[in-house]
Amino acid sequence: MRRGWAEKAFTWILRSLVPPSKDNQRAADFLVEYIGAVSPSVQWVVVRPDTLVDGGLRQYALHENLVSSLFKPDKTNMANVAHFMGELVEAPRVWEAWQGKLPVIINAAASEA
Repeated sequence: MRRGWAEKAFTWILRSLVPPSKDNQRAADFLVEYIGAVSPSVQWVVVRPDTLVDGGLRQYALHENLVSSLFKPDKTNMANVAHFMGELVEAPRVWEAWQGKLPVIINAAASEA
């Protein structure tokens, strides 16, 4: 999914005004541009949740690219992010699937659950 001009403008303003957002983007850009997906020294995965909300573990979906609009975001339970990060550490097949990537994690739709 590509962002439209309004979303790009809003994101630019947000990154300019909210330092953590800008810092997070710069860190991800550094990994992608300077370290690369495969490095003998650094292995990484950047987990990108959509709108974080409280809530227990539930089914979630992982995507390689953005799936929702900035103005109509999907929700992601914090427990789901924690679970997925645990899977990255504990399950080599999960790490291998996402190493050097920036997966987007969202709660699964009710119809998928």
